[in-house]
Amino acid sequence: MLQLTKIKNTMKDLKPIDLAKELKKVTKINVFENNRKRNVLEIRMLLCFLLREKLGMRWINIANFFSNNGKPMTHATAIHSCKMYPVYKKHNKNLHDLEKMFSWKSNLTYDEIDKVHYLENKVKNLEQKIEEMKRVPDYAHPQL
Repeated sequence: MLQLTKIKNTMKDLKPIDLAKELKKVTKINVFENNRKRNVLEIRMLLCFLLREKLGMRWINIANFFSNNGKPMTHATAIHSCKMYPVYKKHNKNLHDLEKMFSWKSNLTYDEIDKVHYLENKVKNLEQKIEEMKRVPDYAHPQL
């Protein structure tokens, strides 16, 4: 039986790679390893499930996340993994325990966090453009 501790994260600082690293630390299984052993498959499915259900990631983003970390995956594989996870969880009680060790304090999804960062960067860029325009002489700005 696995020795589990409760891991509390806020959505503010939790990233998909942090979730994968924490699972690897607890299980000693690399989910990005390209093999189909049941123990690896189950943890990979758990990660897909957490990314979709807890972080609200889109299917294609989950697939890209795995592919960028060395495990080729398509959105269809991510969908299948999440769909089959409850079946595997029913037969492996450790999966349920692993799932419950993660708790989130925010209702924001990963996509919403991405939007916030995007908008913050957009505002910063616009502020820089305004400052640059203030430094340009008035005759460079034609009157409308």
